[in-house]
Amino acid sequence: MIHLLLIAVLTLAGCYSSGNVGVKSQELVSQVKIGQSTKKDVTLLFGQPNSVTRGSVQVASQANPTQMITVVETWGYQHTQARVDGRSWIPFAGMWLGGTDYEVEAIQFGFDGKDVVQQVSSSSQKGRANAFGVQQQ
Repeated sequence: MIHLLLIAVLTLAGCYSSGNVGVKSQELVSQVKIGQSTKKDVTLLFGQPNSVTRGSVQVASQANPTQMITVVETWGYQHTQARVDGRSWIPFAGMWLGGTDYEVEAIQFGFDGKDVVQQVSSSSQKGRANAFGVQQQ
């Protein structure tokens, strides 16, 4: 019984997830409409942002790339998942055999001076980290 409990604890300790899982939902992201959705709409869909950046930036309109839009605030949301390879727990050999697989997904919403979404951008990164560095996939 103790062995099963120990295995369960080690298995659960090998996984990590943080941030806003809504970032992974295309259904939620597609509900945000450029030129129509507001900060209130984004908050209702995703909650409070992980980061807020303020500053006036000129960007090309996503609806009409020849037109420039001023974005005065950007909200960022992120979700991170990591899974530790069980071989990492092997004494001495674990640093060569083991590692951590990770995935980071992020989305940013840019708002104009009237709090209307004018820009949406997303990114994702997958990779594996071990004692010798990080390899991106």
